[in-house]
Amino acid sequence: MLFGSACTEPTGEPEEEEVITSVQALSTTNGLALNGLALNGLALNGLALNGLALNGLALNGVTLEGTTFVGKTASGAPLAPDAFVGGTLTGTLSNGQTIKLRIDDRVPSTRPDVFLYEVSYLSNTSQNTWKSLCGTTSSGTPRRAIPLAGTWDYSQKKPTSGMHQPSDTTFTFACRPFAIAKCVELGYKPWSSVTECATPGVCKEIPGALLHQTCTRMLRADYCGDGVPHTQDGTPVDVWDEFGIQDAAVTDFAFEAEWTPMGARCIEHTRWHGDTGGSVAAYVNKVCKSRWASAQPTYDCGGSSSTLHTAKGFGVPLLARSLIGNESALPTD
Repeated sequence: MLFGSACTEPTGEPEEEEVITSVQALSTTNGLALNGLALNGLALNGLALNGLALNGLALNGVTLEGTTFVGKTASGAPLAPDAFVGGTLTGTLSNGQTIKLRIDDRVPSTRPDVFLYEVSYLSNTSQNTWKSLCGTTSSGTPRRAIPLAGTWDYSQKKPTSGMHQPSDTTFTFACRPFAIAKCVELGYKPWSSVTECATPGVCKEIPGALLHQTCTRMLRADYCGDGVPHTQDGTPVDVWDEFGIQDAAVTDFAFEAEWTPMGARCIEHTRWHGDTGGSVAAYVNKVCKSRWASAQPTYDCGGSSSTLHTAKGFGVPLLARSLIGNESALPTD
């Protein structure tokens, strides 16, 4: 992954290298996915839904339903989703500087309710130069984004919580193939929910936002739930859950961890021995030592009696409940 240098002082033009690019691919076959460090591929602090301009047309409110923009003209006429292509809006960078964005295209993904957007940012006002917001592939093709309601507590410069911050008035363009977008494409859609039944007629809804949050923790190996990743880009992991979203693949991987929206519930092994910050085990021992499976001898980590399964997990508060399990290769570095 190539990280651009973040701008530190507001200037007349946004820094061109604010965007991150990546050569990483996504695989969702049989639960396998490639994980990555970054939550998102850019340093945007959220986009205002009420700040969208549509070719000079006055709008009467804009909302985001799933990944589809919905709105009306000032006279009350409904707008088709494709009408937002060509629209412009203003984003705020992590340093407070504003940036002009343009929606260039909208196409369906392999999931019928997930749409992918090609978005550009104005990199040079005087020359009217536009560049892909999410960077490009190795072949030069612009990477697309998935719009999602709310923002994430995330910074490329320093660790933050990584938690989703709900909002009805702001949204995030989640760049592919980073974790926020990748979890949507894995099926963990924050705008929908899944139904879990302990017995016929005894059911509850599990919000998609919690499943999505759990997925981002898992992909980034955010063991302590503090927003600090402990993985390396492109590492394959086997992802599975009890809700029919992802099934386990047949691999020779070993069980790694159970995941909650707040990080790992229990850890059998770390994905890597070390990362850019040093020893992963040393970090876990310092910050969240109690999350090791070995520190929980009465808990069946990854087993049939863990809270990953409805029989044991149905009555557990959702923030503490294991919602996703994963396997990965034992580290050899």
